[in-house]
This record gives sequence, structure tokens and C-alpha cells, in this order.
Amino acid sequence: MGQARPDVSIVIVNWNTRAYLLDCIASLKATTEHATLELVVVDNGSHDGSVEAVRAAHPDAVVLENGANLGFAKANNVGFRVATGRYVCLVNTDVIALAGVIDTMVDHLDRQPDVGALGPRTVTREGALRQNCRRFPSLANAAGDYLMLKRLLPGRFAGRTLPADTYGRTHDAEVLSGCFLMVRREVLDQVGPLDEVFFFYGEDTDWCRRIHDAGWRLVYLADAEAVHFGGGSSGDRPEAYYLTMEKADLTYWRKHHGPAARAAYVAMKTVYHAASTLAWVPLAAARRDGPSLRKLRGHANNLVWLVTRRSIV
Repeated sequence: MGQARPDVSIVIVNWNTRAYLLDCIASLKATTEHATLELVVVDNGSHDGSVEAVRAAHPDAVVLENGANLGFAKANNVGFRVATGRYVCLVNTDVIALAGVIDTMVDHLDRQPDVGALGPRTVTREGALRQNCRRFPSLANAAGDYLMLKRLLPGRFAGRTLPADTYGRTHDAEVLSGCFLMVRREVLDQVGPLDEVFFFYGEDTDWCRRIHDAGWRLVYLADAEAVHFGGGSSGDRPEAYYLTMEKADLTYWRKHHGPAARAAYVAMKTVYHAASTLAWVPLAAARRDGPSLRKLRGHANNLVWLVTRRSIV
């Protein structure tokens, strides 16, 4: 007889995060008691010994070598093509699974056949809540976030991020974070894989939009929990990361909104980055520290790119 189909194929994309990767895999194995796992590691051309380390420590893992950094969406899709589980779960390398997170998520999907995608509660390394359930991008929540209208009229301009008091209970959501996202196999077959036009960032928002539009529920599961450190692959070049996020946001708007809405969104972001650049100039000059300078450079670079489509860093 053939080997039984695994409950979950866990797809982990790695790019030079050897220590994170090994800890992530170890935590997934240690905290999963009931669900059967298939581990698929997709390496984006790392040069830190990640591939060799995983093969030595976890010989049961499927390790795929891309030979170059193909980006997050394309690398995950490479993993999807070999995954055989009933569910497919994206997990970032800088994640530590906490007790029963995979088991709890599998159980929920088994009991709720109309749920297409599921995300757990995530916390920082210090245990603080990460507010990473979001609303779909719209002009109203963009005005809330970038023109600060959510402080004046929160009922109408709420912004994209759900408030902290909503994370204590399980509920339907619009956008779940791709740092830890479990998707039903039928959903993957129906809506397709991640859109590879997104190199890094924004692919989860687009995928959630497509899953939602196909009629599936997306659920935030408060009873399942994981630690997400954040910045595992992007922490060394934050200004470039800010620009990557900016480009991905605009890609989403091109795909899902018309020309007038896109123009209004770009105008709001231009105002936001201009005001933020002016605000950070005296702060960075007074503080003379790395974080302040990076904030200044990030806003200035994004502002220049929005106006000229050229980067200054």
C-alpha cells in the first residue's frame, strides 16, 4: 500500500536565514501531536549553509533549491507544486510554532468545510500581540491610514488594521497574514497559486482577495498561536524593504481597482510620504540614530519613487 496522504504540507521559503529556519522546523515538529506533516523547504539561493543544515538535521524534509532569489510568491509556488497534503500551510522562517497550533488549525478546517483559509494569532518575541488581520485596501481605509482620518472619524475611515480588541476571539477576516497561513487544497486548485507579479509583500492580500471573491470564508483563529519575530529576510535593508512594500501596494491597486481610484491612492501616499519626510528631518537631526535615519530615508525614497519611479537608495 502507498503512504498515507499527509494532513498538512508546510511550505517554508528560505533566503539566508539558517538559524531561524532550523528553529522554525524544530518547533513545528515539537508542537504537532496529531496532524501528519510534510515539510517542504524552498531555498532561494542562500549562501549561509541553510540547505546543508536542513538536510542534516531534518532528512525527512523535501528541500528544493531554486539557485537564485525568485521572491516569496514564486518560491512558494515551487513548493505548492510538490506538496501533497490535504491542506497547504505557508510558514515564514522567522516563526516559532507554539503548542498545538497546527493541530488546532487542522481541526478547525476539518470541522468547518466552508472555511478556505485560516490564520493563527501571532505575537512578537516579547509576547506582544501582532495586529496582522487587515481589511481589503480601499480609498476609505487608505484615507484613514495615510491622511490620519481614522483619528478624527474612525467610524468612517477605520484604516486597514483591525483594532487590538478583536484578536481575543475567532472571527471571519478579509486579509490574513502570509507569515502563517493555512489553505485548503480545494482552494488552491480553484483560485490558483500566489500571483508571481508580487516579488515580496502584497501577495497575501491579493490571494485573500481571490479566495474571498471565490466564495470561501477566511478566518482568524484566536485559539491557535505562534511567535513571529519579523524581518527575518528583510531586516538588513529596511529602506529597500519599504520601497518593495510601496511597489507591491501599487501592484495590488493596479490589479483590483480602476484608474481613478489608483490615482487617488497615489495622491494620498504622495502626501503621506511628503509630510512624513518633513516630520522626520528634524527628528533624525536631533536624535542622530540609525532607526530615525532609516525612517527618513524610507519616506524620502518612497516619495521620490512615487513621483519619478526612481529610487535614491
